Amino acid sequence: MGAEEHRKKAPKKFKFGVVTVSDTASRGEKEDASGKFIIEALSGNELVHYSVVPDEKLAIIGAILDAFEKGADVVITTGGTGITSRDVTIESLSPLFDKEIPGFGELFRKLSFDEVGSAAVLTRATAGVIRSGGRALVVFCLPGSLNAVKTGIGIIKKEAYHLLKHARE
Repeated sequence: MGAEEHRKKAPKKFKFGVVTVSDTASRGEKEDASGKFIIEALSGNELVHYSVVPDEKLAIIGAILDAFEKGADVVITTGGTGITSRDVTIESLSPLFDKEIPGFGELFRKLSFDEVGSAAVLTRATAGVIRSGGRALVVFCLPGSLNAVKTGIGIIKKEAYHLLKHARE
């Protein structure tokens, strides 16, 4: 069965969560434009969790667990994917992945390269599937910048349903 056939059999809607990882936004010093954009872009689906957390491992993992417990099928994180010492989203979440989806990050970096050139190598955007209790949670980890989120959401809106179908199998 080809990708188009799989897409036809994929869910038409999903429950989702958004987790913004930002020290400054978590302290109220900066507006969360990226998280709000994700919520608006996925408005045809059901938002079940939204949080803004500092760049701290336990806060990030806790937010993902909260989203899962609230029934999320998909969680999109924004922020913490760079290479500074405070960027710990990837280190926090990748050990939880039962399946990594490297193609997401590869495609994201290719599209980012088309927009920003070789600076695209600075992002570690990725995705993966976490399984627990017979359920699957698809997690997308995006950078914090609004332009990067717009690029990532373009991919997510096209493929999240398809990924979710396979993650549930």
